[in-house]
Amino acid sequence: MFPSSFHIGYKVLVHWLVAVWMVLFFWPKTAAATSPDSVRTWDFVVNPSLKVNQRYFDNWSADGNSLVSFTASFVGKAKYTHPLFIWDNDINTAFGISWQNLDAERGLESRRKSDDRIDATSTLSMRLKNKWNINATANLKSQYWDGYKYAAPDTTLLSSFFAPAYLTTAIGFEYKREFWNVSYSFITGKTTFVTNERVIEAGQLYGVDTAGGRRIQPAIGSYFKFYFMKDVRPKLNLYFRSEFFYDYNKPGMLTKAGRMPESRKTAWQKFGYSLIHETDIDLETTLAYRFSNNMSLSFSCRLKYDTDFMKDGEVSQGKFGSWQVYQWAGLEIYMNWKKTASHTI
Repeated sequence: MFPSSFHIGYKVLVHWLVAVWMVLFFWPKTAAATSPDSVRTWDFVVNPSLKVNQRYFDNWSADGNSLVSFTASFVGKAKYTHPLFIWDNDINTAFGISWQNLDAERGLESRRKSDDRIDATSTLSMRLKNKWNINATANLKSQYWDGYKYAAPDTTLLSSFFAPAYLTTAIGFEYKREFWNVSYSFITGKTTFVTNERVIEAGQLYGVDTAGGRRIQPAIGSYFKFYFMKDVRPKLNLYFRSEFFYDYNKPGMLTKAGRMPESRKTAWQKFGYSLIHETDIDLETTLAYRFSNNMSLSFSCRLKYDTDFMKDGEVSQGKFGSWQVYQWAGLEIYMNWKKTASHTI
């Protein structure tokens, strides 16, 4: 009955009214702790690490391929604490490569990536009350190098630097405790970049309408994030992160592409379909047991779902998308383990 732009504008207006009410409700009634003499501090955490994996076979009856793998990662945090606000900056980046001897007699070997990640976040949070904050967040995700799907007889280019890259900007509310926090944004912008022509020619568009030379696809929607990190046992640390982005325009895009089912009878069916097929999902968990300040045994798993990415060489705007899975387990060597440097202003 109404155009899709009307429904999007209506949702945005309702969310803004709710946001204004929450600000007025949670706004602190007093100006305590706002004295010019209050303490202001910078806290830094620097945590570089190296993962090494090696195996060697020579005339081994059970057969096998020799392999050596190196992955360098860096986790850095910079936090500025002010009586009125907190400014958090995080970067999580990694790059790994492995060499595998496929046939020693013929000199065949394979060199592939074992990890490739750029994830940077900056969040400015203004204190309200009762553990509630209002915040503005910017997050950038991408990778350094080309990514391929290896399948005989050819390889398929899937991704590269800034192909894709995701820039997410959000203004919302956050409930923050010592070991976990929950944030929700009514108004979130998510911009997808695909700047590599070879990736576009391979058919991986990641939802970007590349007609007419377009390489950027903006979207507006809602964003939910849950974060948890704690030592659940002595020397055993658990980290979990979940992110959900719902694109307000995705239902119309799916309908236009013929990917929306004809009937979604009940409200629960509509909600379930929206959660699974119209929402970008990013889940990550890591369990690490620390032997010492410089060594840990880790298990990490990451799951992603995006209807704008398809597997097995299919075009990126496939029918329902597919789950992406990354899992790693092994020994990790740290140059530092959460060593904090604090500077008071």
